[in-house]
Amino acid sequence: MRYGSVCSGIEAATVAWRPLGWRCAFVSEVEPFASEVLKQRLPAVPNLGDFTKIEKGGYDGTIDLLVGGTPCQSFSSGGKRGGIADPRGSLTIEFVRLAERTDARWLVWENVPAVLSINGGRDFATFLSRLAGWDVEIPDGGWKNSGIVTNAPGRFGVSWRVLDARYTRVPSFPGAVAQRRRRVILVGFRGDWTRAAEALLGGELCGGSAPPRRAAGLFPASGAGECASGECFPIDMMNLEGRTKNLKTKCYDEAGSAMYTLRSSHVNAVCTPTQLRRLLPEESEALMGFPRGWTDIPWKGKPHAADGHRHRACGNSMCVNVMRWVGERIDAVERGKEFDDYGREVDRGGDGETAHVAEGGGG
Repeated sequence: MRYGSVCSGIEAATVAWRPLGWRCAFVSEVEPFASEVLKQRLPAVPNLGDFTKIEKGGYDGTIDLLVGGTPCQSFSSGGKRGGIADPRGSLTIEFVRLAERTDARWLVWENVPAVLSINGGRDFATFLSRLAGWDVEIPDGGWKNSGIVTNAPGRFGVSWRVLDARYTRVPSFPGAVAQRRRRVILVGFRGDWTRAAEALLGGELCGGSAPPRRAAGLFPASGAGECASGECFPIDMMNLEGRTKNLKTKCYDEAGSAMYTLRSSHVNAVCTPTQLRRLLPEESEALMGFPRGWTDIPWKGKPHAADGHRHRACGNSMCVNVMRWVGERIDAVERGKEFDDYGREVDRGGDGETAHVAEGGGG
């Protein structure tokens, strides 16, 4: 599989997919520090900059898949919620246009769950309509946490699903990652909605099981970094001084609670029985699934980048374990596999037909 990445950040997709043998044809990032991380970590991969200006002939060869997490600020509850009318929100439509220009067969797109409800759900309907090639209407009750849209001839059939990084386990991340981070993941396949549905939903919505619970006595940040007692409780440091009425975020500092989602704009901390300290950059990397030191690069004449740049780059990224989960399932579909009972791969039937997708999977 050969793919192009836009709004690449520090490139969670490549960290996740390189073990699958997939090859990155290009990245596209304009933020200076993230661009330097890409230059240092992926020196052989061209950074094409502004993805709205990428043309089919602007990179070597062709791509099978286009991946991107377009800016979330216009959709997020912490932003102005301008939706696709906001210049940053309009990049969702530019993502569709680039998919058409590149002739990609597969799409993977990521954003915050608020994208489902912004402007009464109309913006997500517009996005789906541009992908599928027909006017998709908002369903009664609004968009749910998962769903499927069929496609017009030659356009993208899509499925979407809200995944929480703390529950998204693959063999390379058997414990997932130690933070709450819910994101909409959309997968599209050109000309065949069943393949998109199979990759994202196949086999996993049949049982109706609740998300797995963390066993008693396990502390969510124990794998994110070292502390004196081994009992680390990640919390949002913005909440410490106050517990005042103007605080809009919650404090998760009790044993057994998962970390509040890592944000690029907030200062996060680790609370132990003996001290309170800020997260180390290596801990932010671990909470997003990156190798230790991934963002530790020379920067502006100094041998190591400032912690703030590294924290911000991590907070703006996708989670590596989530992207690995998505990539493994797309890879399985490409190899003619289908899923049975929570993601176990099985061979398709002898007729080679596309896998059956559970009915009622849109809830």
